[in-house]
Amino acid sequence: MFIQFEKISDDARCWVYTLEKPLSKIKCEIEGFLKQVCQNWMSHKNEIISSFMIYNDQYIIIFAENNISGCSIDNSFNLIKNKLISYNINLISNSKIGIFQNNKISFFERSQLINSINNQSISMETKMINTTVKNKNDFNKNWILPINKSWIVNFIK
Repeated sequence: MFIQFEKISDDARCWVYTLEKPLSKIKCEIEGFLKQVCQNWMSHKNEIISSFMIYNDQYIIIFAENNISGCSIDNSFNLIKNKLISYNINLISNSKIGIFQNNKISFFERSQLINSINNQSISMETKMINTTVKNKNDFNKNWILPINKSWIVNFIK
């Protein structure tokens, strides 16, 4: 069952999908599709209370309450992936990290980002997208973080 993002509980789990290119011209169509996916999402014959958000036309974040089976998660992932592929948009691996540069998001592999930080071409205060968020509360508080407050600091020497 689809509900507005503002109404979904703070404990709702989330899944982040990073797109290789912006939705731009097809955003309205994708929003309609995602609403339909959420509206029809079931797990073991139980409705899943769910919602979604599109961030910066390059991230789709799906939120869901209730207990959700792995099969229903896989099913929603496949529906989204296949719809995007029909528009020639692929998903980017979670190994790519979105960094804000000149008001745009640039994607870096972890090792590339660490090297850029170590050689000081990217500052530790630079904002990044935190795709490791686990639920709506975490999303609201930690979606955009400075690098020095993120998980990546564990890898910087």
